[in-house]
Amino acid sequence: MSPNRLVVLITPFAASLAGWVATQAATQLPGLDLPKSALEEIFIAGALIALAPAAQWLHGWQKWETQQAQTEAAVAVATVDAAAGPPTVQVDIQQDEGLEQDEGLEQDEGFEEDDGFDASFGLDEFDDFDDELFADEEPAQAGV
Repeated sequence: MSPNRLVVLITPFAASLAGWVATQAATQLPGLDLPKSALEEIFIAGALIALAPAAQWLHGWQKWETQQAQTEAAVAVATVDAAAGPPTVQVDIQQDEGLEQDEGLEQDEGFEEDDGFDASFGLDEFDDFDDELFADEEPAQAGV
């Protein structure tokens, strides 16, 4: 029997026992003057003390089972993929006998002619930097 089933079976009995122990302690301990109407709340509090760890255990167990199932599925997929081997692809290449390999180079020769395009765009006059414009400025102070 798995531990989570054992926890599910024992939890109701443990909660009832914890509630009973809590009420007995409240009535039997000297120095506690509790009204009889408060015994129901004490029983519920004692039962919750036993139910909270059981619920936490079951929640964690379900997460663990999910993680184990995902791990086993990933291992199964990896094993099947490794056994299958790499995929093969067949490519059929056919060359036409009438085409020459240098034919593409002959088409690009037309770009070498001068078509009146000027790469400078008339920006030659901006090549010289005019230092006289900035001669009267002071450098910025450090840390300002």
